[in-house]
This record gives sequence, structure tokens and C-alpha cells, in this order.
Amino acid sequence: MKKKLLRRIIMLSKFTLYGLFTVTLLSSTLWAKNGNAQNVKSVEVSLQKRFESVEALLRSIESETDFTFTYSSDRVKLNQPIELRKSDATVADILYEVSEKANLKFRQINQSIVVSPHNHKSPAVIKKAEAWGIITGQVLDAATNEPLPGASITVAGSNNGTVTDLQGEFSLIAQIDVKQLEVRYLGFETKLIEVEVKESDIVQVENILMKPSTVSLNEVIAYGNLEGQQKALNQQKNADNIKNVVAADQIGRFPDPNVAEALQRIPGANIERDQGEGRYVLVRGLAPQFTNININGEQVPSPESGVRFVALDAIPADQLASIEVTKALTPDMDGDAIGGSVNLITRTAKSANPSINGTLIGGYNALMQKPNGQASLQYGQRFGDKQQLGLLINTSHYYTDRGSDNWERDGSEFELRDYALERSRSAISGTLDYNVSPNSNLYFRAIYNNFQDREQRRTFLFVANEDNSPFEDAEIERASKDRLEKQIVTSFNLGGKHTFPSLMLDYEVAYAEAYQDTPFDFEPVFKAEVDNILLDFDSNPLFPEFAVEGADYLDNTIYEFDEVEFGNTFAIDINKTAKLNLGIPFQLGNSDGLIKLGGKVRLKEKSLDITQNVYSWEGDEVSFDGLEGDFTLEKFEGGLLDNSFLDNKYAINRNIDVSRFTDFFNQNRNGFKLEVDDKIVAESVESYTATEDVYAAYLMGKIQFNKLMALAGVRYETTNVTYESQAAVFDIEGDLNRIDPVNGGVTYDFILPQAHLKYQLNPLTNIRLAATASYSRPNFEDIVPSQEIELNAREGSIGNPELAPVSAINLDLMVEHYFGTVGIISGGVFHKQLNDFIYTQRFDSTINDVNVVLNQSQNGESASLTGVELAYQQNFTFLPGIWRGLGIYANYTYTNSEASILNREEGSGTENIRLPGQAAHVGNLSLSYDYKKLNLRISSNFNGSYLAELGDDASEDVFVKERLQLDLSAAYRFNNKFQVFAEMMNLTNQPYEVYLGEEDHYIQREFYSWWSRIGLKFNL
Repeated sequence: MKKKLLRRIIMLSKFTLYGLFTVTLLSSTLWAKNGNAQNVKSVEVSLQKRFESVEALLRSIESETDFTFTYSSDRVKLNQPIELRKSDATVADILYEVSEKANLKFRQINQSIVVSPHNHKSPAVIKKAEAWGIITGQVLDAATNEPLPGASITVAGSNNGTVTDLQGEFSLIAQIDVKQLEVRYLGFETKLIEVEVKESDIVQVENILMKPSTVSLNEVIAYGNLEGQQKALNQQKNADNIKNVVAADQIGRFPDPNVAEALQRIPGANIERDQGEGRYVLVRGLAPQFTNININGEQVPSPESGVRFVALDAIPADQLASIEVTKALTPDMDGDAIGGSVNLITRTAKSANPSINGTLIGGYNALMQKPNGQASLQYGQRFGDKQQLGLLINTSHYYTDRGSDNWERDGSEFELRDYALERSRSAISGTLDYNVSPNSNLYFRAIYNNFQDREQRRTFLFVANEDNSPFEDAEIERASKDRLEKQIVTSFNLGGKHTFPSLMLDYEVAYAEAYQDTPFDFEPVFKAEVDNILLDFDSNPLFPEFAVEGADYLDNTIYEFDEVEFGNTFAIDINKTAKLNLGIPFQLGNSDGLIKLGGKVRLKEKSLDITQNVYSWEGDEVSFDGLEGDFTLEKFEGGLLDNSFLDNKYAINRNIDVSRFTDFFNQNRNGFKLEVDDKIVAESVESYTATEDVYAAYLMGKIQFNKLMALAGVRYETTNVTYESQAAVFDIEGDLNRIDPVNGGVTYDFILPQAHLKYQLNPLTNIRLAATASYSRPNFEDIVPSQEIELNAREGSIGNPELAPVSAINLDLMVEHYFGTVGIISGGVFHKQLNDFIYTQRFDSTINDVNVVLNQSQNGESASLTGVELAYQQNFTFLPGIWRGLGIYANYTYTNSEASILNREEGSGTENIRLPGQAAHVGNLSLSYDYKKLNLRISSNFNGSYLAELGDDASEDVFVKERLQLDLSAAYRFNNKFQVFAEMMNLTNQPYEVYLGEEDHYIQREFYSWWSRIGLKFNL
């Protein structure tokens, strides 16, 4: 009964929110376009002079106007008679007289007038809603006419203020006695603007042009790279909560082609790489699943099959206007972010003057000795007499031939891997926005990202007979893998923002889709049995040695066909979102505040479908391309030969030519046997479908007490997950018996209080304190009871439907000082207390008569993480002469964690470990020289070692070793329209290194060499 009632309440909430959203979307637009409610000062009435009661007078006003009076009969007495001095007057004049004679107070809210007792300590009558107006405008750089986002707009001599948005625009609700606005922006002179606000009116000030304070106007143009820093730091300084902001032109100062690479420069952020290129972001020492990724404020679904986090190498950095990394959540934000929340903001049109800019880039990869290239083009313009309509389209394409030389070891196995990859990133984004009025805006934003990765992998796998067993042979396995993977991420946002006297409103519907398609994944395998393989991992841990006895491992005639695997997968993740937010300004004494409330619905659908075919050979001798005899590798050898694999530390020869083998397979299908049971099991137990419905509501308040800003509120989120999968059942002999359906689901609720304090010591110095609650949902692959088993590798993973989400309490203290010459020095400490944190447990199992090691996610008891975050960024423009071009960008984060899990050796009790993914040390150091037309920069990024995977005990824990990458960039600006640049990345050929237990116990080393780019940027 309770469950049925709960379902009915949830369904009712859905339809109520949908209906409210639709009505609001239609009515608010009409409201914004048609203007504001009548004002009591502009409506005249003709009344009799004497009334038997105040109530009769109010009813008479109602009969002659559209106003209605609202009051509580318990608090307000209206039975006293009243006589007016004037019978023909405005409603405001009459109510002023009534307020004096009847000791009442009146407050207009649109067409309604609220009546309440007059407190003589209050400064005025009718001093609330109808005594407010709206000031709108735009803040621009006087030198470039570019918008200045993050500018501070305050009513002079008060606490009432706001900040400009990405277009430099603002809407400020202010009282009628406002005379001046104070405008502040880092690196610019403070400006006072005269303004006169009338009741319930919209006052649009002329464009506010800000002049630089640090250098002369001509030098500002020469110091082009300061612009991005100014925008980012202003938004960061004026934010209510702790966050880092990076503007697009600041991103361009570093040689970072994708979003993940750009994020590694932010304090407290580090990245996980794939083939030397940044892919996943980790914030404040927590694994990728603890950080949510948003595009234009809405979460991005993951194209990968089992996880929530997004591979950010799929999104080009040049598609963005800015990146925001929020480290302390507010109640109006999604609560599922313990590490942080990353928001990728696309560009919008800025000016009536058409803007056309782009890049043309060519490059070189030293390992593959092949070129790479990139091109982008952007057009933006505003149209209309008042520039009401804005249109921006941004396109880009990136292509590279990458590769890596790799060795790996596992027990008595040693493997050489030679990778060749063709990667491309294509994207198009657009924004269409329309200013219905100075205080109302409608927008549509869209972005499409297409990431393709063609991987060819050639391997030698040496398997020693470690125990000298007479029943086992040493063997060498040769394989060639050819796989194409496509990741498509698409996002659409449609919404509006409106500011009315006494009310702010915004709403949005969004659709986001991400899918990963692997149309082909083809891997033939050949094997050879040899007398013995000697492995020596101790003499040279950096490059282990081996010897093959009884055969020449480079002789392709010794390798006989074992099997070939064809596969394809398709995973899709869809988010449908609707949200609504209301803001109501208020005044407490002389302090201005804002009450904000809202709701959100996000409906998710996620699924994985796979096809897997494994074939063995049942034919006789083969005949192909003029070659006859045994089914051995030399008949199919070909493809790329790497003559300098791992700097010639190991000799390799030509491997299987996949295209030749494919031709043979197609011509001889009758000789191959499909392993039917393996196919049924793999496709059944790995595929799944799931849904996730999230409903959220929040209430928060913000108030400014002189220099102190206080923000507090609470957010409620409920999540309902359902899933459908299948399970394989085997008989006592290990043969497949049947496939059973598996259905299930889980619901969990979170109440998340949030509180923030921001104290402004002076206009350039803030002290911030935050206490917030947040959580992180498990990955889908962790809770869906599907399986992913690789019998050849004797390992796999299995879901855990009982897995609980991770909850956390987060405490933050941050002190930040901003330099007037554009820069910042900041320091802070943070602490996170996690409950039910998730880790991976390993255990032995038998599947289809094969002993395998299975991984399953489990909830630990508790975990804690404490850290220190430091940042220093400054341009030394105060130095004389050419030295003023020097600059520094530096940050460092230290974290320490402790987590309690089941003791792996004893099987009972607990043991303490580091949180997986937590690197103790993360930092950046960049030295720059930016003077007149020349810009030089050398940048280093350091990621400390971190726990990647738990083993059977501490000695088998897998760690990723620390990594220091060095990059170099240079640019020369011919004028304001054209610039050439050159970049070199990974100058010291830093490898990806993994070790087991002890740091010198390497189990993987992968090298990428260096790569470079040279290009042209234009801005027409």
C-alpha cells in the first residue's frame, strides 16, 4: 500500500512539474513581452471623500481599477472610518494618506496590493515591491568593444549587486532611490554610472565602457593574453561559491587540444590519459566517477557502456567560451558531485559586427613519423535595431596519427604491444538567442561532437611454464587487433531567463545523447609452443629481458592459427531534462537578499548491446594467395613494421595483416566453426538496459550583510533505477544450460544541506567558508547484475545490485587575493568525509569449467580525504621595460586519504587503504613572456602516483606512477587579426608507468615520444 501511494505521489509530481513548466514557458514569455503590471503611481481614481471604513475605501479602489487588496483580517483592522483630503488622485497618493491615518503599510506585487500593519521603525510606506525597479545594461572593454563577463555591478553605498553574464550583460533589481552604480573589473578602472530608477520600471543604461588601469590602451591590445585571465578571474572573484573559471582565450595559451588537457591546468585537477592524451578528469584527488560533467549547465551522458563519467578527449577545447570547475556546490546545482562539477560553456554572439575567426594547424608525431592537422572556423553576429537576435556557429576538425610502444607483464607472462592509431575529433556548436526585452532572453544552444579512434594493435605474448610442469608448454601468442570506435556526444538546450520587479525566473528543457559504436573489432590469434621461455624481471626492471629456447620467436612459420574474434558493440545513454528556478529579492534592514527555489526532472535511458563471434578452424590445410600448407602466420604477414620499437630494446617483425586475413576468412567461411555457447553467453550476460529517473527540488536564500555574504539552503533528490539483464546458467559439467532474465531496481533519496560564507576584506580579497553535502551514484556496470567475462584472459567483472551510492560531507576554507594587474594568490584547505565509498573486490570463480578471477564493486565502511590547495598567477606588468612581459602560472594541491575496507588477507576485520584515484601531489608551473607581439611559454604539469586497482592483498595493489610532462609554446601576433604559433608537447618523452606494490616493481611502461604543431590564428 505504501509503495503504491509513493508511486502515485511521484507520478503526480511528474505531471504537476511538467504542467507548471509548460504554463510558465508560455506565460512568462508573454509577460516579458507585454511589459509589467500597472503602477500605483500611474493609475488615477475619482472617489468620494468620506468612507465608513478603510475596507470600503479599498473596495472602491478595486471597483475602479485592476488592483486587488490582500490582507489577514487577524492582523489588519480596516473597520475605522476615514476621510480623504483629495478625492481625485493617483492610487499611490491615496494609499500614502491611508497609511498615515490608519497606520497601515501597502506593498504592490504586480496587480495585487498586500496590506499589513505599519511598523513605525520601518523607513517608509509602500517601500517594498512597487518601490523596486530593474536596471539593465552591458559592460564592454573600451579598447576592443568585447563583453566583460564577471564584472561586479553594485548600487553605490549599498550591498545590493550582481555580476555580468558571459555576454557582459546584467539585470539588477534595485530600489527607487538608487542614484549611482559602481562597476568593478580586474585590470580596469572602477566606474560610477549615474542612474535614476522609477517604480516598477526598467531602466536600460548605455553601454558601460571600461578603461584599463594597469597599462595603456595600446599596450592592452599588445598584451592580448591578459584578456582571458581578466574574464576568468572576475567571474571567479565575484562567484558566491568556491570555483575556478578558465576563459577560452586563456585555454589557448596552453597547447591543449581537448577539454581534458585544458582541465589539467586548473588547481586541484588531474587527468587520466589514453595513448598519451588526456581523457578523464579527477578533481581534488577523487576518481572520475565523483565529478559530474555538464555542457551549458546540464549533465552530459556517458557514451561508454557501464560508467557515468565522460571521456573528455571527445570534446575539442576550441568549442568552448569557458570552463567552470565548482568545488563547493550550492542548492541550485545537481547534488551528485563529491569531487566537483565541471561545466563546459559554449560560445554566443557578442556584437552587431560580424566576427569570423579560426585556426589552421599542421603538426608532426615523432613516434609515428606522421603529420597531424586541425582546422576551426567560427562565425558570430547580432542582428536587429537593438541587437536582439544573436547567432553563432562554431566548427572544428582535428586529425592525428598517434601510437605507442608498450611492454606489460603479469605473473609468468610478458607482452610487447605496438599500437598505431588514427584519431579524429569533429564538432559543431551553435547558439541562437533573442532578447525579448532588456530584461528577458530566450535561447537555444546545441553542440555535436564526433570522436573516432581507429586502433591497430600488434602483440607478442610470451607465456612461460613457470612451474616446469610436464603437462603445460611454454607458448608465444601473436595477435593483431583492428578496431574502430566512435563516440558521439550531442546536447540541446532550450530555455529563457526573465527579470521582473520582485521576481527572477529561468527555465530550460534539455536533451542530451551520447553513444559509443564499435562497428568492427577484429582480432585473429596465432600461437606457437616452444621448449622454454626464460623471463628476467629483476636485472633490468625498466626493460625486462627474456629468452626463447628451442625456437626463433621471429620465425612466423612456427605460429599456428588458434582463433579469430569478430565483435561489435553499441552503447547509448540519453538524458531528458526539465528545470525551473524562481528568485525573489528581499530586504532585511539595510541588507539585500534573494530567496531562490526550483525543481528539476531528469529521465535517463541507458543500454548496451553486443555481438561477439569467436571462430576456430576445422578445415584442412589452407591455400591462399599462392601459398599452401599449414594454417600458419607467414601466409598472412604484412602491415606496418616498427623498426625502432622501444628504441630497439626488443626485436619484432611483421605481424598478421588483418586485411589479408579478412579476405581469407570471407573466402573460406565453411572451414571456420562458430563457438555458439561462447557467443550466447557473452551476448546475453553483458548486454543490459536501464532507466534512471531523478526528481529534485531546492530552497535557498542569500543575503549580503555589508562585507559578508551568506548563502544557505537545502536540496532534495530522489533517484529511481530499473534494469533488465540476463544470466547464464551452466550444468554440473560446465556446459550452458539456459539463459534466465534478470530484472530489478533500486530507489534512494538524499537531503543535501548547503551553506556558504564569503567575507570581502577589501574589493580584491575574499575569505570563503563552505559546508556542503553531496553524493555519487554507482556506475551502471557496478549495479546491473550483468557479467563481462574474458575466458582467454581468465578474468571478468560482475555487477552488484546491492551497491549503495556514496555520500559525503564537504568542508572548505579558501582565502584569495586578486591583483589589480590581473592575477591571483590563493590558499585553502578542504576535508571530505565519505560513507559507503565504492571499491573493487577480487575473488576466484569457475565459469564454463574455467577458473577465472572476478572483480565486483563493494561498499567500504568510511573514508576521509583532506587537502591543501595553493595557486599563484600574476603578470609582472609593474616591472620596467621589457621585463613587464614576464608572468607566472602556478598551482599545487596536496591530498591525503584513508579508507576502510574488508581485510583482504584475513577475510574479516578491516584494513586501511588510499582512496583509488587519489594522487597525493598535483601541480602546474608555467613561466611566460608576453610583450608587445611576442608570447613565449614553458609549461609543466605534474601528477603524483595513485592507486589504480586493488589486488588480492597490499603487495598486489596496482599503482600508476607519477608523471611530469613538459610543453613549450610560442606565438607572434602580426596585428589584431593574424597570429602564428608553434607548440611542442611531451618534450621529455614521459611514459605511462604502472607498478605493483613497490615502485620499482613495474608491470607496464608505455612510450609516446613528442609531438608538435604549428599554425595560424585569424580574427576577421
